[in-house]
Amino acid sequence: MTRLYYSPGACSLAPHIALEETGAPFEARRVSIADGANKEPDYLAVNPHGFVPALEADGEVIAENLAVMAYIAARHPQAALLPFADPPGLARAMMRMAFLASSVHIAYAQLWRPHRFTSDAAAHPAIVEGGRRRIVGQQAEIEAVLSRSRWFAGDAYTLADPYLLVFFRWGNRIGLDMGYPRWAAHSEAMLARPPVQRALRTEGLAAAEFLPRGG
Repeated sequence: MTRLYYSPGACSLAPHIALEETGAPFEARRVSIADGANKEPDYLAVNPHGFVPALEADGEVIAENLAVMAYIAARHPQAALLPFADPPGLARAMMRMAFLASSVHIAYAQLWRPHRFTSDAAAHPAIVEGGRRRIVGQQAEIEAVLSRSRWFAGDAYTLADPYLLVFFRWGNRIGLDMGYPRWAAHSEAMLARPPVQRALRTEGLAAAEFLPRGG
């Protein structure tokens, strides 16, 4: 049995949706970061870094979001989650996913966990503010990308899209103005997909969390 370790609303939501897209059986095991479950010995035995997601499959433990999603897409080619037969399309999808992982997610880490960047508490406010500024700029960049294509990596749905959905909710969580018409339309299209709906139900997340306030 494939087993996904996730925390509700974390970046692990993206591979959770990916697994739902495949239609294959899997177990979704909750590891709540808010409750500190990711630092408990049982989970550290699975992923010593204490991060989610982690995926147990084919006798392996796979960590890091890009690796987990690439595995899911390669293991279930019938789901067409990444365009392996189209090298430019594959590169574009991976480029978008890497941007979310190495730029947008890191900016949120600055905002939420400045202690990861320095032990100097006096520097934490500047790190937090820098992260917030970066997020605002990145969100404008995302809106511009979506103004040129239906999905985040082009005209076809890829795993860049469930990954992007995560960050709309995060923008709401920190109280940013999420009135980006193209990105809101993308979120609405995502929320209409039954696999997304199933993942949100499992994680106990409301659709309204992924839309502009009042949307």
